[in-house]
Amino acid sequence: MDVEVVNAFIQQMEETFGKETPMNTSRGRVHDYLGMTLDFTKTNTVEINMTEYVKMVLHDLPSDMVGRASSPAANYLFDINDECIKLDNNKKDTYVHYVMQLLYLSQRARPDICTAISFLCTRLKAPDQDDYKKLIRLLKYLQSTVDLSLTLGGDDSNSVYWWVDASFAVHNEMKGHTGGTMSLGKGSIYSNSTKQKMVSRSSTESEVIGVYNVMPQVIWSANFLKEQGFIVDKSVLCQDNKSAILLEQNGRASSSKRTRHMNIHFFYVKDSVDPKEIDIEHCGTTSMLADFFTKPLQGSQFRILRDAIMNIDQNSEYHSSHRSVLGMDDLDGVGGVEDKNIMGEGYGHADKINSGVDKSNDMGDDNKLIIQQETNGEVHVPRAHMSECLSMTNDDDQNDQKLYVKSKRLIL
Repeated sequence: MDVEVVNAFIQQMEETFGKETPMNTSRGRVHDYLGMTLDFTKTNTVEINMTEYVKMVLHDLPSDMVGRASSPAANYLFDINDECIKLDNNKKDTYVHYVMQLLYLSQRARPDICTAISFLCTRLKAPDQDDYKKLIRLLKYLQSTVDLSLTLGGDDSNSVYWWVDASFAVHNEMKGHTGGTMSLGKGSIYSNSTKQKMVSRSSTESEVIGVYNVMPQVIWSANFLKEQGFIVDKSVLCQDNKSAILLEQNGRASSSKRTRHMNIHFFYVKDSVDPKEIDIEHCGTTSMLADFFTKPLQGSQFRILRDAIMNIDQNSEYHSSHRSVLGMDDLDGVGGVEDKNIMGEGYGHADKINSGVDKSNDMGDDNKLIIQQETNGEVHVPRAHMSECLSMTNDDDQNDQKLYVKSKRLIL
C-alpha cells in the first residue's frame, strides 16, 4: 500500500471531520475498533477477535450462569411454553442486558451464536424462565469459547458465494426460519438468522421466502464490491431444495397446484436470474452452511459447519477434528470427552463436509441415538436429551434420562 496515498487520505479526513476534535489515527497491521481487534498480519487475511469484549460480558456473571456448554442452544431453542412463569423485573433487566450485549457480539465477530441470539431477541418484551435458561446456555457456551475468533479471506474465483436455507414451521406460530451467509472463499463475512414474517404451506415455499428475504443483501453486496473496485464475475447462491430452485429460475412456468397461491412478488428472484446477476446452484444438505442459521445444531454437525463459517484453523483447539471444548469435569467420572460423530461416518472431520451422508441416519424408530463407548457396550440417550448429554448428571430417577459412563472417555 502506498504510504503517500494513506497520508493524503488521513489529511483529507482530518480537514473534514477533525475541525473540533483531532482525529485518532492507527497505523500498522493490528487495530482496535469498537471492541474488535482487527489483525491483518497474515497475507490476504483478517482475523476479527473480540476476546476482551467477551471477557467483559462474562465478568461477574450471576452464579446460576456459570458453567460450560458445547453449543449455543439446545434442540428446543424455538419451543415456547405459554404457561411458563414470566421473569420478575430484576431478572428481566438482566436478560435484556445480556441479550443486547451478545447481539452486538454476534453481528461483529461471533456468527456462531447468531441463531440463538436471534430467537432470544424475539423474547425481550416478556421473557419467561425458559428464555432465561436458554440465555444461560448461550453464556455457558461463550465461557467455553472465550477466545474463538472469526478469520476472513478470499479465493481467486472473483465470485461471491451465498448459502440460503430455511426451516419449515419451526416456530410456535408455525412460521419458518431463514438462514443466510456470504463468503468470498474463507469465513462468513455476512450472516443472517431471522424468523419468517409469514406462515408457509410447505418447505419449498419456506425456502423461496427465505431467498426473497436475503436477495436484497445479495444484490447490494455485489454492487458494493464492484463500486470498491473489485472484480465480481458472478454471485453464486446455493440451495438444497431443487423445487425451490426451479421456482426461482422459471417463475410461474414451474408452478403447480401446490405453489400457485404464492404471491407473485416472491418470484422477483427470477428477475435477477435472467440477466445473470446471480447463479442459483444446488448443494447437498451436508454442505449447506446456512443450515447453521436455521436451527440449533448439535455435535459434529455443529462443529463442522462452525469450522467453515468461522474459518477455524485445523490446529485450533476449537476445530472439529479436535476434542470438545468441554473440560475434564463436564461428565461425572469421565476424564475428558472426545467428540467424533453422532451423525454418521461422514461427519468425523471438516474435510468430509461434502461426503453426502444423509442427516436422517440418526433418527431411529424409537427416536433415540446410540452412543458408542470406547469400551464394549452401548448407552442409549433419548434424542430430546442429546443436546444436554455433555452436561448430564447421573442423579435422575428415570433410567432413559441417565448417562452411564464406565470408560474413561466417551466417544460420540
